[in-house]
Amino acid sequence: MSGDARLPRRRSRRFSGIDAPGLGRRPSLRPTPSLEAAHRSFGGERRLGAAVPDPAVAILLGLLQGLTEFFPISSSAHLEVVPWLAGWDLFDGDSELENAFDVAVHVGTLAGAALFLRADIARYAAALWRGIRGRAERDTLIAASLALSAVPAAVVGVALEGRLLDLAEQPLLIAVLLAGFGWLLWRSDVAARRRGAQRPQDSYRVRDALGMGLAQATALLPGVSRSGVTITAGRWLGFDRAAVARLAFLMSLPLIAGAGVYRFATLGDAAPTSTELWLFIVGGLAAAVSSWAGVAAMVWLLDRTGRRPQRSPFALFAGYRLALAAAVAVVAISGLR
Repeated sequence: MSGDARLPRRRSRRFSGIDAPGLGRRPSLRPTPSLEAAHRSFGGERRLGAAVPDPAVAILLGLLQGLTEFFPISSSAHLEVVPWLAGWDLFDGDSELENAFDVAVHVGTLAGAALFLRADIARYAAALWRGIRGRAERDTLIAASLALSAVPAAVVGVALEGRLLDLAEQPLLIAVLLAGFGWLLWRSDVAARRRGAQRPQDSYRVRDALGMGLAQATALLPGVSRSGVTITAGRWLGFDRAAVARLAFLMSLPLIAGAGVYRFATLGDAAPTSTELWLFIVGGLAAAVSSWAGVAAMVWLLDRTGRRPQRSPFALFAGYRLALAAAVAVVAISGLR
């Protein structure tokens, strides 16, 4: 592989087949019968190219989805790059099963995050209902602004879905976006700290929703990070660390729900086997647990470091993103994968 290395293409979030430069077709990831038999001889029914059985892969992908959705390190980049590096292909390129698995982990991610943020959700849902009934208040405006923030990403996602899937194949682009937006995340926090940015969550307004919502739309590019870019925008707008974390996570919930509904609507009518259904269940449960843990960890971290503003908690995430970007670039350019 040369510098034009591409990630495996699938029709859903994780793609099947490998673009081989110089060849007119994409070779199948399915193992040949002889190789498959040799692989089984080492114990159990396992996919060739995977070091773990399918239920473990489903759990690992669910954990990865839930955790990286709320850590500012890009869930899309990890869900493209990790299976690519590990050689995982959970459903042998079956796009309907891949979409169904995506629905399961989206539902799990949404459930875990909503459980942690249930007090905020109840507060703003009640305020929005009171506003509909003619008793608007400050929380009503915040709730409406949170809903408005999802519009830019939803419009861009539907309009450019095919093009975005093409971009998701490019490991070097993912590496650049990981590094660049990681640096912006750290830089925005440092700049906000120097300005003494201390806006609370209750100061969130329509202009903030538009600014952070437009930023959130860029996270449709793999490697950007939805939570990372909304936190970046929020810090530039002057919100304190604890406030911007909760706002970023609340803003993400409509989009996670929408992505799950959209993928569910595009599912075919083929019924999964009991084994495949089990993979959906364990993947979804793993995503629920890890998303709850991810939100809890980020809220705790930013609340704690908010009391010690001289230290940027995002330096660690930026450093990790730079290291991952370098690894992806080296592997892609060298042809190791």
